Amino acid sequence: MYYGIFKEAEPQRIGTAGTMEMWLQRQNRGISSRYKEQGYPFDTPMWNGGVGKVILASTVCHDKSVETPLQESWWPYEQSAYLLDGLVRLGILLSDEEKLELFRKNLQYLLEHPDEKGVLGYCYNDSPSQWPMAVFFRGAYIYYRYTGDRKILDALYRHFSAISVETLSEGFRHINNLEGLLKIYEETKDESLLEKAVKAYVHHNERNSVRTDDEFELHWNRLSSGKNFVIHGVSFSESVKIPVMLYLYTGDKKYLDGAEKGLAKVLELHEQIPGLPSSNEDFAGKDPLQGYETCLLTDFVWALGYFLQATGKAEYADRMEKIIYNALPGSVWEDFSSMQYMSSPNQVIASEISHHSFFFRGMANFRQYRPDHSAQCCPGNVHRALPSFVLRSWLKKEDDSPVAALYMPGTFRGEYEGSSYTIKEDTLYPEEETVTFTFVMEEGKTLSMPFTFRIPAWSRGTEVWYNGVKTEEDFRSGSFHTLNREWKNGDTLKISFTAVPEQKKDRYWSHFERGVLIYSLPVAFTDRKTGEGMIVPREVFPAGKWNYGISPGTEGYSGKDENGLYLEVEAFPVSGFDYLEQGRYTPQIPLFCERTGEAEKIKLRPYGKNPLRITAFPDAVKRKVLPVYQVLTSCTYPYDFRKDLSEQKFLPEYLSENENLSMAEEMQQDASSYYSLLAHFGQKKDVLAYMYFRFWNDENDPEEEAVLAVSASDGAEIFVNGEKVGMIEPPSDGEFMAPEFFRTPLKKGYNLLMLKVCEGMTPFQYRKAWGARVNVFAEK
Repeated sequence: MYYGIFKEAEPQRIGTAGTMEMWLQRQNRGISSRYKEQGYPFDTPMWNGGVGKVILASTVCHDKSVETPLQESWWPYEQSAYLLDGLVRLGILLSDEEKLELFRKNLQYLLEHPDEKGVLGYCYNDSPSQWPMAVFFRGAYIYYRYTGDRKILDALYRHFSAISVETLSEGFRHINNLEGLLKIYEETKDESLLEKAVKAYVHHNERNSVRTDDEFELHWNRLSSGKNFVIHGVSFSESVKIPVMLYLYTGDKKYLDGAEKGLAKVLELHEQIPGLPSSNEDFAGKDPLQGYETCLLTDFVWALGYFLQATGKAEYADRMEKIIYNALPGSVWEDFSSMQYMSSPNQVIASEISHHSFFFRGMANFRQYRPDHSAQCCPGNVHRALPSFVLRSWLKKEDDSPVAALYMPGTFRGEYEGSSYTIKEDTLYPEEETVTFTFVMEEGKTLSMPFTFRIPAWSRGTEVWYNGVKTEEDFRSGSFHTLNREWKNGDTLKISFTAVPEQKKDRYWSHFERGVLIYSLPVAFTDRKTGEGMIVPREVFPAGKWNYGISPGTEGYSGKDENGLYLEVEAFPVSGFDYLEQGRYTPQIPLFCERTGEAEKIKLRPYGKNPLRITAFPDAVKRKVLPVYQVLTSCTYPYDFRKDLSEQKFLPEYLSENENLSMAEEMQQDASSYYSLLAHFGQKKDVLAYMYFRFWNDENDPEEEAVLAVSASDGAEIFVNGEKVGMIEPPSDGEFMAPEFFRTPLKKGYNLLMLKVCEGMTPFQYRKAWGARVNVFAEK
């Protein structure tokens, strides 16, 4: 049984054309044909005999080669598996025999060297890890579907039949092998494989749900809890698809419901403007200055593909397009000669020392455009982002009728009820919003067949013409629509979506979108290669201004000129956003700024065309600051991070101001207005304290509200004058993430803001911190 709405089509049925083929060829001319120039491990035989002695190309902090501990010596096989999966998919799409042969040789060596039980992946070193096999499987499976070679299927079947439940569920990231196991179950219908997958997932949860400090294992209790959690973003992207796949083959709705619930929570708290979670490398909130890994970009879109197949919801396809058409080109140099390990919506410098996320801040080359990086996962994974996306552009329904899921120029060659057909897709999407399908039938035949297409949620009106005649049907945005026709040779279906510019507001910044595209201010730059040839690192420095703010409610006007698409908006030069922080970092978006000049018309360009860019603009408004006169803290109390913060009460939380303050002691702020409980009390663990901020309001307007801009480490419950106004769910980072906003009415005179701030489990890639920063201002 298969319980999904859609299923994948065979890879050889999908062809490319037009702009999409141009993009794939550009990738092919870049590092995808010159991958050896990316360095170790891509300049070794890889899976076709091994990488030799395993060393790190460079440790992030010390920039020196060191031998890798044996238990971690799997990493070159993970990273070369990323590369090989991308190259075989690119080879299929471009009919590139050299890339297909490269993959065949790597696969052949693997298949010819199983252990005595038939388990694959132990032929290179003594590492017990099966994580690289989870990566390599994707390439092996697509190659099997392309060639139909039963030897591949038989070997993978023996592998998954022999591997134990314990191995699948207990090793580092081993649970991600359930993707392969379930795909082989789909091919063989051996129920024992499905039973093994369910047992492994249950055991994985039982074992890992008690390990609350784990950064990499996305167990079921964590995902389905409905609570905030912070883990490694790529590990999340790899693992969130597993319960969705279990639903596809068991029909147990709890798996799908829990996965959707967990995904929604992650996006609620950590979604970046291009539609994917922040990851530096752990989740890092919604601050446009924080980064997202190129690895996450690839793996998150792949996971969304399973959500799309399981639910048939257009929102997942919308998001896949948003990421690939914005974040992907915004992470690579135009000629695909180099890429960033981490990108962000706002980046006005991309040098070797410009990495501004708090994880390894200024200590790694993560933001630089280069073919290699100190960790080679993203340089390998970037090869498969676009080919994987293209190979899911067409899906099928259970009756094998075609589904146009993702829009791009190309072809689909299908078969329905014994009849063959071809559908040609002509479009300049995403730069234009019209798509034309032409149906090519066998000579003299017609075909009665459903045809399903997606209407994006952003479309403000959709019109469809069948053979030039407008179709009078209701086309609902954010859905899939099915037309039933007797298709004959040469029939056309033209679909026109309506895109309008939209200003998207978040706290004290905003950005602009039109259709699937996000728009950014291109920052003029100079770039300098640090070597000879095409495949070398480059540093990119700003050579133009970016210090613009935009007022809420600003309209954008779309157009096209000699440089392509643009949105024209009114903006104001503003203070506090002028210079590189410390001369090397992209500046933070200012909460308080002043207009320093008259309004200007500026042109924004599509996000992916701007190596340096400002996407999120500060609000060009004047805010009335309400001064904080005094900050105090209670003593410390025990805190259990396994329980909700609101359940843990040690002081009366609704006493009068004087009663509360009589039990507190005064605190000192640091230079950035951050009040550190860690500095005040010294090193503590699993504690909380009550912080009190006294501020003055000289207005008595009942319609006036205060806005509290609050950052907290690791989280906080928030009260104003004895009334709860909100919560920052732990874990969070109060020093480097953008503050959360809370609105509350005020009384005239002194007001009391109380934060119950916890210090609990700090994610590995977060800085050790405990404290809060508060700004209070009035906004009418």
